[in-house]
Amino acid sequence: MTPVHWNPYLSVGHDGIDAEHQSLVDLLNALIARIDEGGDYANMSDCLHRLMDQTATHFRHEEEIMERADYPDRDYHCRQHASLMDEIRAFDRELAGGKALGPEVTNFIREWLIHHILKTDMRLGGYLEGREAAE
Repeated sequence: MTPVHWNPYLSVGHDGIDAEHQSLVDLLNALIARIDEGGDYANMSDCLHRLMDQTATHFRHEEEIMERADYPDRDYHCRQHASLMDEIRAFDRELAGGKALGPEVTNFIREWLIHHILKTDMRLGGYLEGREAAE
């Protein structure tokens, strides 16, 4: 599967969020490489857990930013975060149960992440930028 390439179109205009998104892209690309290589359980599990941990940390950071900024779409945004974490945990349970991870897993995460950044996070970035300009 083709790795995700970070580019300026994925920038939401908030340095901290953008840096964390870049980190998530790097971790997703590592998981893609492991799956493409036919990596063993330990390698895939390690990559998936690092991606899960970093994603959870990133979501907490975004949610703290939204709370401090009194972001009006916070509840919807947080529900999206929770939904992805549920999906990733399901993939982890499948892997732990002996099912090999395939490209459908990374394709799902890739599509979710790109769509989330381009739609939901861009709205957040615009809101934060507007608040900074008003201050």
